[in-house]
Amino acid sequence: MSIEIDEICKRFTKKGKEIDALNDISVKIKEGSFVGLLGPNGAGKTTLTKILTTLLIPTSGEAYIDGISINEDKKIRQIVGAVFGESGGRSLYYRLSIYDNLMFYGTLSGLSKNVAKKRIQSLLNYFDLEDKRDTLVMKLSTGMKAKVLLIRSLVPFPKVLLLDEPTLGFDAESSEKAKDLLNEFNREFGTTILLTSHNFPEVDELTSRLILIDSGKIVQDCAPTVFKKKAVQEYVHLIFSLPPLPTDGFRMSQLPTDIFRKLVRDSAGAEITSLKENDGLNFVYEATIKPIEYSLNETISRITVLILRASGEIYKIAPYMPSLKESFLAFLALNKKETIQEQELNEGVLTFPIQEEDV
Repeated sequence: MSIEIDEICKRFTKKGKEIDALNDISVKIKEGSFVGLLGPNGAGKTTLTKILTTLLIPTSGEAYIDGISINEDKKIRQIVGAVFGESGGRSLYYRLSIYDNLMFYGTLSGLSKNVAKKRIQSLLNYFDLEDKRDTLVMKLSTGMKAKVLLIRSLVPFPKVLLLDEPTLGFDAESSEKAKDLLNEFNREFGTTILLTSHNFPEVDELTSRLILIDSGKIVQDCAPTVFKKKAVQEYVHLIFSLPPLPTDGFRMSQLPTDIFRKLVRDSAGAEITSLKENDGLNFVYEATIKPIEYSLNETISRITVLILRASGEIYKIAPYMPSLKESFLAFLALNKKETIQEQELNEGVLTFPIQEEDV
């Protein structure tokens, strides 16, 4: 197990009031995993990351990285690389050049100067910073400082990378380069990566597992695809025609849409959530269909076959899959609603008037 967190709690005191930043967090992350850590501001993400990098001491609980307790801070810092989302680059020495900063941190992690030099040179070239290597950090733009911070975390080839908004301030091209490089470190070196970011497309593309924290607690832990299905329903938007059914005099014995609803339910394992007539003369309909038993793609295939068998025609078929951002916001709203309802229920129970027994 690469990261093992066991009932970690962190309590701060602010203006005489105790605040639980983390409340009994327990999670295990396998070696070589690429995991996303999501949550609203103040949820406890950065606090947890700083505890794992030994920058904060937990109030209670324990955590291990590669089998080493976080209490052994020197050993932990030799195997962990970290980036914290601070665009000002406060973790760098402002009066030193880019190269001197990277060389200092590289040798501090135990690398020889020759090895550190080769790695620094390669990474500076990769991020188009070679011509800036002798520039003082204080003269760098926000994006350049962010690049240097990411390079600093990668130079030692750490076993574990803890990244908190690592591409904050990056331009589009640099963000793509960073994603490619992180993927390579994960794939080629087996680097375990825990990524915290509000860049939802980035998290969705890179990670195979999501851990969602809210109010200091883990409220969801699953694959991104599973999370999106839980939070926001996938559906199919369909415009199609069905041939008219034989009539009884001037009346149709049964509307084609009635049969279609039943076929979609029985054969495609789906539910029609909306169905309206677009063109009554040509029997053209518009529908929204929600997958129930099968995946979105299989549902689409089954519906297509149904319409073709009925000698109908498909004019438009558009699958809708929610983005990670949509799912995240929907889940938080739902979680907040459930929390409020639970609190109201508890308050109702506590304030329920006690009736005396009849004497």
